[in-house]
Amino acid sequence: MTIQFKYKTVKRPDGTSVRTPSIPILLNGKEKFETIALIDSGADISAIPKAIAEILGLDLSGKITPAYGIGGKVDSVESRMNIVVEKGHEKYNIQIIVKVILGNYEFPVLLGREGFFDEFVVSFDQSKEKILLKKINRT
Repeated sequence: MTIQFKYKTVKRPDGTSVRTPSIPILLNGKEKFETIALIDSGADISAIPKAIAEILGLDLSGKITPAYGIGGKVDSVESRMNIVVEKGHEKYNIQIIVKVILGNYEFPVLLGREGFFDEFVVSFDQSKEKILLKKINRT
């Protein structure tokens, strides 16, 4: 089945707003955390801020490695997290690899290609400001 989400309005640090391909998700760990995540087709892997990883109780004991993005290079630790994508009668619980960005960086949860895009056919309809997610059936 395919589920559809409308783009969300997000405020930028400078006070302006922008419509983004973001979806509501539930993050599961030792604790649960509801948030809006940006679907980022330009990101190789998903990423979350350290503060959210700590709330979830994710394992942060791995090797510190660099993560690269539009902001340059930052320290990160690779971990795993469970996410739930749900709308109407459709509900998908998946586990993905995530880069936990160390330091005090504020950014939305980013859902990148490795892991998330492996589970869904992701379609962006920019003109209608909609995202379509079609679960890939592995049988």
